[in-house]
Amino acid sequence: MTMASISSVDGIDASALRLFLAAIEFGSVSKAARRMNVTQPSATAKLQKLERQLGVTLLERSRVGSRPTAVGVRLSPLCAEVLESLESLVARAHTMRTERERITVAATRHVSDHFLPEWLPGLDLERIHLDLVETSTRGVARSVRADAAVIGFTEGPDEPIGLGSKVVGSEVVDAVIGRGHPWWTRDHPVGVDELLSTPLVLSTVGSGTRHVVEAALGVELDRAGDDVELVEVANASIARVSVLAGVGVGFLPRCWTSQLEAGGSMRTLELDCIRIDQPVRVVWRGTQPSTAAARHLVDRLPEHVR
Repeated sequence: MTMASISSVDGIDASALRLFLAAIEFGSVSKAARRMNVTQPSATAKLQKLERQLGVTLLERSRVGSRPTAVGVRLSPLCAEVLESLESLVARAHTMRTERERITVAATRHVSDHFLPEWLPGLDLERIHLDLVETSTRGVARSVRADAAVIGFTEGPDEPIGLGSKVVGSEVVDAVIGRGHPWWTRDHPVGVDELLSTPLVLSTVGSGTRHVVEAALGVELDRAGDDVELVEVANASIARVSVLAGVGVGFLPRCWTSQLEAGGSMRTLELDCIRIDQPVRVVWRGTQPSTAAARHLVDRLPEHVR
């Protein structure tokens, strides 16, 4: 089979193919021209150019009209296929312009409940669909490393190893007690040593909140070692219930404690010379997020730092 040259293929006009098929349908170049809303001289010129490009005669012309030659009959289905392919190309391009790109985002529950609702309205997500997966800070990092999520939001004092990141928010973590705790009526700050002498309610390893609490307590916590009574719970919701029940001192983001304090069931415990800040980071694989939608989202986030 002889392959056509690139130059001959590039010069073929789709409207000439459509005129050729219309001439077969109506039996006349002039009728095809009217249907295509072009003048007859222009239609004739287009068809003659197409014949020169293909090197064959496609139509037999007479006073009463036009009809396809034997070659024209054989080539007409191919002409129709070319036009259908071009129409499919244009339709697909239109769909791609208007469809919403889906990206999977992994986040902690704290971020999805208290940060994303504030950020999302300003992120211009008209063409982006977010599939949100909630997990722990460690789970977020694991999902992004495994490419199960394009980007993620972690909480903790340190950057996840092997991932690109930037801080996009921060929140204070308060030490809190419930009404049943012996310190409920206390009116002066608690030092680190005294804090470590009472049960501490913490989420399991992998929680960003636990990580920042351990980092804030630092060497004193390491020095106390097994003498510290840690009550490990599965998540922040269970930690809150445990604190309300008087199990021990818990650590919750301020966005939660302010609501619970207003209800009178929990109070913040003032700590002596200790401030616990919980940075929120957006994280991704590689030097930058892998998709245009993810890069767009990340680029917009600094405008919405708490």
